[in-house]
Amino acid sequence: MSNLDDIENRAGIARVTCGWKRPELSIDVVRRYWRDVHSPAIARRAGIWDYRHYQFDPVRTDVFASIEGIDYACPADAQLMWLSDVRYRDEAALVEFGQSPDGDTKAQLLADIDLIVDRSTTYKSVGDNARTLVDRTGIAEPQGPLPSPSFGVFFRQRSDEVSFRDYLRALAAVWADTAGVQRVRLSLFDVPDMDAEKKAGYPVKTHPREQQYQAWIDLVVKDESVARALLSGPNAAACGRHVRTIHAYPVRVIYTSVYAGRPTLVGLRGYPAWLAITELGAENQQRPALLEWMYGPIARRPPDARECT
Repeated sequence: MSNLDDIENRAGIARVTCGWKRPELSIDVVRRYWRDVHSPAIARRAGIWDYRHYQFDPVRTDVFASIEGIDYACPADAQLMWLSDVRYRDEAALVEFGQSPDGDTKAQLLADIDLIVDRSTTYKSVGDNARTLVDRTGIAEPQGPLPSPSFGVFFRQRSDEVSFRDYLRALAAVWADTAGVQRVRLSLFDVPDMDAEKKAGYPVKTHPREQQYQAWIDLVVKDESVARALLSGPNAAACGRHVRTIHAYPVRVIYTSVYAGRPTLVGLRGYPAWLAITELGAENQQRPALLEWMYGPIARRPPDARECT
C-alpha cells in the first residue's frame, strides 16, 4: 500500500454528497461559489480528515465497453453536477463535525444549500465500504484539472445488496491491479438516512429512490483506452448479473480543501490564490507562521497530520 492510500484510509467514515444546482442559476457561477466561498467555509469545520470536491461534465456512454442490459445513458436533467467527499477518522470526529460551528453560524453556513441546490443526496460509507485500493497518481492534494483522465463511476444494483457489494469489491480489486489504472477508490453507499440529515440541520432535498446510486468508484487512468477495456472479458457477464446502471461522469476538476486533518492552501485561501502562489512559486506565502498569523489556529498542522508528511 502506498503512502497516499494509507493516509486516505485512516478515515473510517465518509459522507458523499451528490447533487445539481437550481435550474435558474448559472453553472459557472455555482461552481465558483462552491469552490471559493462554500468549500473554504466547510474546511474550517472541526473533525474533517479529508475533503475533496469534484465537479462533473455530462455523462459519457462510451467510456466502457457496452454490456447488454446495463444502462449507460442518463437524462440531461437527472445528471449529477458535483460530488463532495468529506471523510472523518471515526464517529467521535463526525460528532465533532456536527457540532461545528453551532447556533446561527451553522444556520448561515447551511443556508448555502437553499441558495444553490435543487437536488442533493448524502450517502454514508463506513469502514471498508469506503476505501482507496490504489493511488499511483503521486498527487496527494489534487487541485483543478487533473493531468490524466478521471471519472466518477456510479452504479445502481440489480442483485441483492450482499451480492452487489461483493461483486463491486472484486471488480475494484481487478481494476486496481490493471496496468494503466492510476487510482481506484470504492465507496459502497448506505441507504440515505433522511432523519439523520434533518437532525443535523440540513435541508432535505434528496433524489427520489430511483435516481439514487448504491456505489461510486473514483477512477483515474493513464489514457481512455485503459478504461475502455475494464469491463471486457470475464468482468462483462458478471457485471450484467449484479449491476443495472453505470453512469460515467468525466471529472472536470477536483479541489482538495482538507487533507490529513488540516485545511490545504486552497481550503484556507481559495483556488485563485493557490493558483497565483503556485504559478509564481511563492513559498513565502505558504509558510505556516504566515498562514497562522492570517487565519489563526485553524492553519496549524495537527499532530496526526504531521505523521503523514
